[in-house]
Amino acid sequence: MGKMLVKRAAAVLTAAALLPSALTAYGAAPAMTGDLNGDGSVNISDAVLLGSYLHGRMQFTREQFALSDINSDGSADSLDLAALRFIVAANSGRLPHGTWIASDDVSARYFWFDGEKGTVTDEETGAKKSFRISVDGDCFTFDYGDASEEARVSWLGSKAFNITWSDGRLETMRCYSDGPLNYDDLLTGQWIGSGTVNRVYDIKGVNGSYLDTGTNKGTSFRYEKDGNDLYFHTGRNAGTAHAVITPVDSVHIDLAWDDGTSERLTKHNVEQINGITYVNGILIANKTYDLPSTYNPGGILPEAQAAFNEMKAAAARDGLNLWICSGFRSYSYQRDLYNSYVNRDGKAKADTFSARPGHSEHQTGLAMDINMAGDAFNNTREAKWIAAHCAEYGFILRYPQGKQDITGYKYESWHVRYLGKHLAAEVTDSGLTLEEFLCIDSVYKY
Repeated sequence: MGKMLVKRAAAVLTAAALLPSALTAYGAAPAMTGDLNGDGSVNISDAVLLGSYLHGRMQFTREQFALSDINSDGSADSLDLAALRFIVAANSGRLPHGTWIASDDVSARYFWFDGEKGTVTDEETGAKKSFRISVDGDCFTFDYGDASEEARVSWLGSKAFNITWSDGRLETMRCYSDGPLNYDDLLTGQWIGSGTVNRVYDIKGVNGSYLDTGTNKGTSFRYEKDGNDLYFHTGRNAGTAHAVITPVDSVHIDLAWDDGTSERLTKHNVEQINGITYVNGILIANKTYDLPSTYNPGGILPEAQAAFNEMKAAAARDGLNLWICSGFRSYSYQRDLYNSYVNRDGKAKADTFSARPGHSEHQTGLAMDINMAGDAFNNTREAKWIAAHCAEYGFILRYPQGKQDITGYKYESWHVRYLGKHLAAEVTDSGLTLEEFLCIDSVYKY
């Protein structure tokens, strides 16, 4: 399993590299009928050009002639001029409605237009701000309360328009849906899949890419989520793939595709802050991910201590006594402890029950050994009570029986890790180790 996790995690980076901007993914808009001056819109200047052509004051190129045939009758005449003027008049003073995706060559934003008010949401962060909007001809004015901004709009049809902001930025807006977009309901992040197909996904907002880890082939897509239905669009001329999505817990979803294949996706957002690794916001210390020697919270963290006190009181009501026999350990303390085991038992054996310095959960301030750190504790009433009830207080049994090849450590009935009640319940109910739950490894690289 370890090699497979490494392969999939590495593929996350490749999948991220495939992720294009919305314009790159779906192609720039083709030349528009009526856009005679090539500015990407149909406006009054195009009508002036057609009028000049019809009066013999200028010549058209072959492309301009084709674009001036508004009614597609094979000629450019006064009927086309009338149609062009109608289009220009219809778009003047027009405001969009619904959710629109605004994209440039770098990123995308999501605009919700509702009459003369709306919101804009950043694709990557989900940050949202409100605005009021007014229109004068082809000019929009956005009022954000503390600032305002003007932009010139060029409609590309009923479902798209170019917008040029006052600072020169150009974005293309495309209609996404008639209703508002719930950013929190999107699948933004990195996901590792397993099942009848194995893919790694990198998703930003409604755009993304995936890499098939079996074929090493990937593709870009845009998706829509409607309740439990998920629709993937992989290009302008490609078909739409449909899957039914079933949430499993806070980091897992199941996808059942119409072709009979299925995937379980594990959220896999890994970030390092000041040398500390977080996976989906969870601080990790194991054989793969270490802590810097300078990381020292000074003791068991208050939330973990409070949770233990609550658990201790509950055990006491059942006639049992729990205490912490080993809590926080500094980097230097763990170094000396590990070296003493190496001197006594040899490095290979020491690695099965003791962490190398920087790799110990005890250094996080979120882990503790209860009552007795030894195999004699395994069959005690206290050990059985901890296994049955610790999740109720926000803890997991970190190194369970039969999972040594995954966690990297022998079974430790006394070692618990604080995650919080909700997450601890999810991990425990899944029957998975923390490594399996987050799709990470625990293997020394030195």
